[in-house]
Amino acid sequence: MIDLTNKKILCTGNPEIGLASEIFKRFPQTDFISQSISDHDLTLNHVKKTIGNKALEYDFFINSSALWQYHQALLLDVVYKTAQSARKSLHIVSIGSTTDRATKGSDWTYQQEKKALRSASNAMGLKSIWQGGPKVSYVTFGTLPNNAEKHPGRKLMTFEEAVDCIEYAMMLPEHLSLNELSIDPIQVTDEEWKNNK
Repeated sequence: MIDLTNKKILCTGNPEIGLASEIFKRFPQTDFISQSISDHDLTLNHVKKTIGNKALEYDFFINSSALWQYHQALLLDVVYKTAQSARKSLHIVSIGSTTDRATKGSDWTYQQEKKALRSASNAMGLKSIWQGGPKVSYVTFGTLPNNAEKHPGRKLMTFEEAVDCIEYAMMLPEHLSLNELSIDPIQVTDEEWKNNK
């Protein structure tokens, strides 16, 4: 297992809120980049290029922000290709959502954006496994506390549990690649299931 203590981590998001706040608690050496804290609009192409070049200074890049209009997948593309061109041994961890497995008639693009992120993460990760390049792990969760209001009554994963999963992906030995990890909180207890006939 890799000791993360002295590893340099770059993460999208605001360390004061949501999942990013728990990442910061666990890995205080993490540098964060987002519009709200560093005036970097991650939807702009020149900012994506800036982040791609900045990521070359780090061991890990956590692609965490839930961006709209496919920008999270586009940012992954830029960071991956920049590291590939520079022959940089970067480990990219893309944070998705287990909604990427759902298929239903809807004009809600969030699911499709996460499916695109999942597909891109898997394709790039597989390329690196067979041809060399940055490692890419796709880690995805069910409902987290920041979405509790949208889903009243739903059982949630804690931010701490989510970061446990991210940490697991990052700590694997260098010769192993965690391609995808998908975790959901169980919604029905054993007792409810056994009593529901």
